[in-house]
Amino acid sequence: MKEMSTGNLQKEGEAPYKSCLNCGTDLRGMYCHKCGQQASSPTPKVSEFILEYLNNAYIWDTKFFLTIWHLVRRPGFLTNEFNAGKFVAYENPLKLNMFFLFVFVTIFLLFSDIQKAGDSLDNIVRNELVRPHLSLNALSLDEVYSAKLKSSERDTVQLSIMLASANDFPELIGIIRPLTQNGEEQLDTLLATVPRVLIEDGILVRNAADVYSFADKNAVVDKLLNMDIILSMWRKMIDILVQYFPMLFLLTSPLLAFAVKLLHLRRKAPSLSFFIFALHYTAFIELMLLLIYLLYLTVNPSIDVLEWIMILSSCLYLTMAVKQVYEPKSWIKSIAKAFMISVTYLMICFSIFVAIFFTAIFLVLA
Repeated sequence: MKEMSTGNLQKEGEAPYKSCLNCGTDLRGMYCHKCGQQASSPTPKVSEFILEYLNNAYIWDTKFFLTIWHLVRRPGFLTNEFNAGKFVAYENPLKLNMFFLFVFVTIFLLFSDIQKAGDSLDNIVRNELVRPHLSLNALSLDEVYSAKLKSSERDTVQLSIMLASANDFPELIGIIRPLTQNGEEQLDTLLATVPRVLIEDGILVRNAADVYSFADKNAVVDKLLNMDIILSMWRKMIDILVQYFPMLFLLTSPLLAFAVKLLHLRRKAPSLSFFIFALHYTAFIELMLLLIYLLYLTVNPSIDVLEWIMILSSCLYLTMAVKQVYEPKSWIKSIAKAFMISVTYLMICFSIFVAIFFTAIFLVLA
């Protein structure tokens, strides 16, 4: 027990002084009943000061774990508790969102290769399956070069290209037949007629086996594709997403709350209750994103597996939360409403992505 300046022993839970240091009001406990300031030492230790900051800013107390337990184990429970006025025992849902986003973004920035993500589109464009399709599409859309292709003489060659891509551009690739090997057709190597200008301009190159394929890099095609602009927009989009991800994710909460409210216009409930529901749901989504990303960094499972875990867990959680809060007597209505909310939420996220896309275009072209 601490010893007070008067020489008396300070009782547990008793303030170390009689009047609030902030407003001068007589204290009746560890918190001032007038201004709310805690009756703590005016000169705390450095460790106490840091812990106090973590407690206020990033949820560093025992009720955090109780909140997480109910958030994960009992979907909709925290929303009902908050709507009933029982919120002192649990963390503020907005504070919860901020904490998960802070941890997720911190780990993402520490362990993710942003430059690698920025280069991924270039790798896709150079992919031997994607490049021919993009090249043919760019050539056919350009009026000048398209006219040049139509007037060019045609040569019959062995062409390495997916049959599906060749079928999409019959005016450029005249398919004679797929080549065979060991009695089976090769759907990625064709005997076809092509405009000779493609060979003359180095768009199609021949290998040692006398098979033509699209060049990994060609000045004509790159110019038509505007690769520099595309890659600049891609990197700008990544920069915006990384820099503003927490704010963008928080922006979805009030929009999601509006979507939930639209499904319950007849329910006479304050708008805040729908916002609290949305905050608890997005807090669960953020927690799942964090756990899945940690799983990806450590165990490194299949991306498809992680996607299905995220989709199934979020859909199941939303359905159970809707039933707990809005439709306690009907699973059918809960499933239907959860489906409509999910579709609306996906549309909201897609709209934000589109807005980022056009913002990136504007910033690159400005």
